[in-house]
Amino acid sequence: MLITGWLLLLTGTISAQQHQGAGKPGNAGAGSIYGKLIDAQTNKPVEYASVALLRADSSVQTGMLSKPNGDFIFENINFGHYIIKVNFIGYQPFFKPVQLSGKSSNVDVGNIKLAPNVKSLAAVNVVGEKPAFSMAIDKKVFNVEKNLASIGGTATDVLKQVPSVNVDIDGNVTVRNGAPTIFIDGRPSTLTLDQIPADAIQNIEVVTNPSAKYDAEGMSGILNIVLKKNRKAGINGTANAGITSLGSTNAGIDLNIRQEKFNFFINYNIRNRKSPTNGRLFRKNLGSDTTNYTEQLENGDFYRRFQTGRIGFDWFIDNRNTLTISENITAGNFNRYNNQVINESDIHQQLVRYGNGVNNTLNGFRNYTTQLGYKHTFAKEGEELTADFTYNYATSDNSSTYSLQYFDPNNNAIYDPKAPEYRLGGGDGKTIYLTGQLDYVKPLTEKSKIEMGLRTNNRTFDNFTNTYGKQYPSGEMLLDTALSNNYHYREQINAAYVSYTGALKDFGYQVGLRAEQSNYDGETRLGNKAAYSIKYPISFFPSIFLSQKLKGDHELQLNYSRRIRRPWFRDLLPTIDYNGQSASTGNPDLKPEFTNSFELSYLKDFNQKYNLLVSLYYRNTNNAITDFYVDTTLNLNGQSQKVLLNYPINASTRNSYGAEFTFRSQITKSWDVTANANFAQTKINASNNGDNLSNQGFIWFGKVNSNTKLPWNLTLQVSGQYESKQILPQGERKPNWAVDAAIKKDLLKNKALSISLGLNDIFNTDRSLSYTTTSFSEQEYYRKRATRELRLNVNYRFGKMDTNLFKRKNNKSRDNNGGDMGGGDNF
Repeated sequence: MLITGWLLLLTGTISAQQHQGAGKPGNAGAGSIYGKLIDAQTNKPVEYASVALLRADSSVQTGMLSKPNGDFIFENINFGHYIIKVNFIGYQPFFKPVQLSGKSSNVDVGNIKLAPNVKSLAAVNVVGEKPAFSMAIDKKVFNVEKNLASIGGTATDVLKQVPSVNVDIDGNVTVRNGAPTIFIDGRPSTLTLDQIPADAIQNIEVVTNPSAKYDAEGMSGILNIVLKKNRKAGINGTANAGITSLGSTNAGIDLNIRQEKFNFFINYNIRNRKSPTNGRLFRKNLGSDTTNYTEQLENGDFYRRFQTGRIGFDWFIDNRNTLTISENITAGNFNRYNNQVINESDIHQQLVRYGNGVNNTLNGFRNYTTQLGYKHTFAKEGEELTADFTYNYATSDNSSTYSLQYFDPNNNAIYDPKAPEYRLGGGDGKTIYLTGQLDYVKPLTEKSKIEMGLRTNNRTFDNFTNTYGKQYPSGEMLLDTALSNNYHYREQINAAYVSYTGALKDFGYQVGLRAEQSNYDGETRLGNKAAYSIKYPISFFPSIFLSQKLKGDHELQLNYSRRIRRPWFRDLLPTIDYNGQSASTGNPDLKPEFTNSFELSYLKDFNQKYNLLVSLYYRNTNNAITDFYVDTTLNLNGQSQKVLLNYPINASTRNSYGAEFTFRSQITKSWDVTANANFAQTKINASNNGDNLSNQGFIWFGKVNSNTKLPWNLTLQVSGQYESKQILPQGERKPNWAVDAAIKKDLLKNKALSISLGLNDIFNTDRSLSYTTTSFSEQEYYRKRATRELRLNVNYRFGKMDTNLFKRKNNKSRDNNGGDMGGGDNF
């Protein structure tokens, strides 16, 4: 129903626009001629080209230069026959006859494609490179193709290099100490960051305080992962392969075929990554009459084996309508194999008993994403209508093995008071994610426009896991309901937005309002069966952006937006994840948190060599979602286990204010440095079951990326990051830092072959260390998931831009009457 309504709206909008533009002559017997100049090969606008309107006798009626977006328009032109002539250096001259009459007083000549003048360009070799990092006052863009340290990795490795972004060892992403919303090509996805190859990513967009046009989800803004899609004319592509010192391998190919109205693209990547893992939990147990100690040690390997493929095409129906269809398939296994040792000591830290065992989990997944997109550009500059639909279907399967046998200090197996533990688990899951969106932009004047749109997200999640525990002394395997689940979850989020942008001289403003309504339903179908249904009424999310351009390439901007963070389904899932002496679970009573976000930004460009962006921000969050730790006793395998249980709760408030500095410097022609630092003061107030908790502290985060072009076609990149301690409601996370470096050698003509060698975490310092205090325990938790790794990668670019590839082949076939199948060199 929603899609049908959108199609009706889309058709009606186009029809209304066409009728609306049918009669706007400046005076009786006069009309307008307009169009757009684009490069036939790159499809980009051609600016400042000479466009002349000739009379029938070839004398000049009038002329102009095309605008930066390629548009041109001749108004108040008398009815009659004319010729449009376009001349611009580097392109072949273009002529087009046109007639103005009472029946067609406003003529849109469409997109005029200018063909390059190959002869005039033969002796010119212009090499233009995108910067590794660019920033505007409302968005930062990180060019992944320039990042050497993440080659052969995943999206997690890429985000570790992006200024303003922090990624912990578990892949959890924060921006300015808050959780952002992560999109892929501007849309939600069921893919995790570790399931996206770095070589498939074109760039990362960081929007810290989005306007009403964007989803209100995400306390600290939006991260948009833009995947590669080539649109060069002819046949073009890249192939890559790599290997690491830890035995990881990767390979991929990206192919594009473009001719006239069709652009076909396909890419495939395969990854086999191995990461050693180890951890230590040391816990001081505080009882009413005694104190004892528990130490849990884990070590093993984390294997990530997966492959992903993407195929699709663009159909340029005509100059103003484009249809895009693509399919993405990802499949693989993420398997963890861990050996565990648990040491239990008395008040004097003398060993009482110890346990040996394994804690292995195997996870398989399949993900299918279908995208359908449509774009219509109107004759009026800047006016466009876009509609797209995304269908995401994902399946998963899991199995687990957990064992723990206790021994006394003399290495004798014991069965009391600690009975052996042995559990086997298995299950599967399914997720369906539907997203539909319609956006319309209408310019009102040269400096004002209105934007509006509709969006709907629908997600259904089913998860089933059975865990069986071995009973002692009978040896019988029985279902353990505490560690099993059968869970169904569904959410629907509907949204609409409208925004207005205007300007008065150098002062610009944008006001917008977004409305979102959401429903959640969850049901547990195993053990203590329970269900909940949450229907949130329409919430409004206003946004205001004010900007002032100053003399000397400065810009000042003040903005405000209201944000929301809804609980993820795993935050609500009441399933216990048990790991020796600790456990975690979801909280079905969790509510969304709401944030009022304020930001004052200043951008200065110094001679196009140095860029400085300074932002002061303040966030006030109500119902803040945070982790809570409590000592509890679980009944597992028929025996009691005292554990530290972790689950999310809604704190009262979280207040954070700080400053962020980003500086990009082109120090020399061959050396550029980007530095980013964020300083913040955070305070958390939380309460749970009568416990009032609060914590506050100063935190900061810094990151530096250096890129240097060396002789012999060498490029050197060095990056480093530092994160200060993080504030938790019941403790803190200790500082963390790491340094990466990589060097690349370009070979062959046009640098078609590149070989890169990178060393990640040079000093082997990337780890997590946290301290948590409750009324019954003091805990230290150390974990390290990755280690120093050397990566070798090779990348080869092939093909060439050719607008007449298939035309020449067809002509040759006709010349030979179809009989010549070999010889010659048409490509």
